[in-house]
Amino acid sequence: MKDAWEDWFQKDERLLWQGAPAPGQWNWIRNVFFTAFGIPFLGAGLFVSGMGLGYLFGLSGFWDAALGIFLTAFGIPFMAVGGGMVFGSWVHDYMKPTHTRYALTDRAGYIATRFWKRNMDVVPITPDTQVEIEETRRGTTSIYFGFDHYTDSDGDRQTRKKGFESILDGRAVYKLIRAIKEGEEVAPI
Repeated sequence: MKDAWEDWFQKDERLLWQGAPAPGQWNWIRNVFFTAFGIPFLGAGLFVSGMGLGYLFGLSGFWDAALGIFLTAFGIPFMAVGGGMVFGSWVHDYMKPTHTRYALTDRAGYIATRFWKRNMDVVPITPDTQVEIEETRRGTTSIYFGFDHYTDSDGDRQTRKKGFESILDGRAVYKLIRAIKEGEEVAPI
């Protein structure tokens, strides 16, 4: 059974907009970077495991079989890491629009994700809410209105942004968020 947005809302909360990220590749630089660094891992894993399988199936003797098992097992983690780096980020970008949904109400933004487990982030919108908008050349807009500040293990100050990423009707949603911050009465789009 699927949940409706209204199952998550507070009493008298109204849905103003709902959407999802636009489909397609949005992180080309990251994906190419991971692919470039993943190819050597994948290649080394395939080479070592292939060499191990050659020893294993050559069956020249006990030590060749033992060396074959060792090399095959040694290459598997490299294949897994390399395969994850080469293919993982591309698959993630293509799957994100099918696993992420957004909703905006007169009180908060809702970000629903479903990858391994279901998750619902609810970010209240108040007069003090900071709003950041990023427009791309591909015609999409990302609107961030939740900022989690934390210190990483190196002691550096980091910020994790929450909001609606890569949406097509970003300017209209941005205007709604600004109106909610100002306390104006808004109509759904």
